[in-house]
Amino acid sequence: MKESKMSWKTIPNVESKIVEATLRKYKELTKQGKPLVHEIKAEWTVLASIVMIHYSNKDDYSVQVVSLGTGLKCLPYSKLCKTGDVLNDSHAEIIARRGFIKYLLNQLKQPNESSPFILENGSLVQRRDYSFHMYISQSPCGDASMSALANAQTVESFEMFESGKKRKRTIVDDYPFLTENTYINKKLQRLSREMKKVQFQRGRFGFDQVGILRTKPGRLDSEPTLCMSCSDKLARWNVLGLQSALLSSFYDPIYLSSIIVGDMFDKEALERALFKRLKDIKCLPSPYRLNQPDIFSTEIQFEASKSFLESTGEYKAVIPCGTALSWVIGMSKSEVFVNGSKQGAPKNKPLNAKTRPSICKRSLFQKLLETREEVPKTSYLEWKRNHSKVYQKAKKCLLDQVFDTWVQTPSEYEDFTF
Repeated sequence: MKESKMSWKTIPNVESKIVEATLRKYKELTKQGKPLVHEIKAEWTVLASIVMIHYSNKDDYSVQVVSLGTGLKCLPYSKLCKTGDVLNDSHAEIIARRGFIKYLLNQLKQPNESSPFILENGSLVQRRDYSFHMYISQSPCGDASMSALANAQTVESFEMFESGKKRKRTIVDDYPFLTENTYINKKLQRLSREMKKVQFQRGRFGFDQVGILRTKPGRLDSEPTLCMSCSDKLARWNVLGLQSALLSSFYDPIYLSSIIVGDMFDKEALERALFKRLKDIKCLPSPYRLNQPDIFSTEIQFEASKSFLESTGEYKAVIPCGTALSWVIGMSKSEVFVNGSKQGAPKNKPLNAKTRPSICKRSLFQKLLETREEVPKTSYLEWKRNHSKVYQKAKKCLLDQVFDTWVQTPSEYEDFTF
């Protein structure tokens, strides 16, 4: 979808309006799942949102939060689930995007004239007077924030990171499952060829290496995860869209028009990480393309951010928040997650639609099956492979040409049915 010349860009201080709408919605939510603040200790988190602008003219427009998420955690490889019942990645940007997929599913079920999508040639296409934008309270982990982290790190903190007495340093080579599950090596295995030593980094290792893929998280003593960094995932969405393989047979690709970042803002690094390193990608099948969203900074503070809490000088310790939350338009209250599971879900008992996260793979797939009565009862993996042919071609272009060291989730973790 090409934006018209008269668009959201003519709205005065549009980036501030997007941030203010997000913070206003966050404040409206109950305290459940939000960072706790004690007398001498405070928890911090990252906030992200996807915001919709409906633009008629510069004096007639609406700014509406569609999906909002907070979170800092992701699951290690040993905790991955083969039934799709948990969230592997609970970083704020990923929570916000999964909530957006839930919103798109609702749009399938309740099409109306006020929808931002219109049916064209059997696919839902974004209307020209609507646009989607992402706000992130802190520069996304991975390539976009490497330079900012390096500049902020003191000699003392670097030495502590490198040689903590209680930590055992682990690198990519210590975990064969990481290299075995990269796209290029899975491809070589199918061809019965020798695997390659691949070039990517764990978390915050190697500040001087920019433009490369990175996995989460960055702590030396943490068990590795298969989750790619938020920088890498945002870059991927700038080619494949936000709608996911799951919904690509119903929607044309949906791209972000702008990204607004708070703390650790570095425009050059953000542009490199989110689209410029993909500039050589070729032969993408229509309607896929390389999207280049506008990048904005904001000085508006998120009061649960690490930088804001530290700047107050009121707390002896500012520590990461262990919970994540999701809110999607139409919800009466937010949903809270701990270690990838819905807060309050019974332990050691089978999960159901009420006790699993509403934005986990299984829940979203079940919602799709219920919404589209003609959908056959195939597995989640089969659905994605068989009902997203053009998406899969675009994904192959991305991985073959630019992101061949992308660490992929093994098939057995997505081959679940009902």
